[in-house]
Amino acid sequence: MTLASLHSAKGLEWDAVFVVGLSDGTLPTTYAKTPEALEEERRLLYVGVTRARQWLWLSYAQSRAPGGRPRRPCRFLPQFERGGGERGGTAALSRRPERRRAQVVSCRVCGATLLAGADRKLGRCATCPSTLDEDLFARLSEWRVRVAGAQKVPAYVVFTDATLVALAERRPTGPQDLVAIAGIGPRKLSLYGDAVLALVGGASVDDLVPEEPPEKSSAK
Repeated sequence: MTLASLHSAKGLEWDAVFVVGLSDGTLPTTYAKTPEALEEERRLLYVGVTRARQWLWLSYAQSRAPGGRPRRPCRFLPQFERGGGERGGTAALSRRPERRRAQVVSCRVCGATLLAGADRKLGRCATCPSTLDEDLFARLSEWRVRVAGAQKVPAYVVFTDATLVALAERRPTGPQDLVAIAGIGPRKLSLYGDAVLALVGGASVDDLVPEEPPEKSSAK
């Protein structure tokens, strides 16, 4: 078992991950007062939940001690609040698997059920042959670097490496093809969908995100 903070977990992965202490005041911390600080806390949570290859558990304590002041669940996880009342969040999570079956994703090459998170994003087993369009992958990678730089966020916040590979393999031609790829939901579709489809259609990165000129040195 490995005990790690969200900061130290960056770049690491485990088959099973438990993210605990997801209460307001802990995540986000009470010191996060500005929108920028809150967004950084949200990114930390993203780091935590994406460390799991197969299994992910999220939890929070309703109070620090029996009979203590109730604690609110992390505001970044609205599903905790669906049950209503003080005990609703935890109960809603425990009942959820009974109401909703997990989606089964099969390898598009061999048909095997995919369990690993990276394989589910790719839509195939890691050992199955790839149909990667290397030119498209290179342009997607360069576009991601420029977009992340403009937004001042890590590149994986735009798209993970696995999502880029899936895009370069599947070559989506429309919005429905995009959202069929794990890691692309309505928000990322609205933010990046048009640009990705343009790149698939052959557009250059410069057409979409001009490269910023290097900063001039102030030294004389």
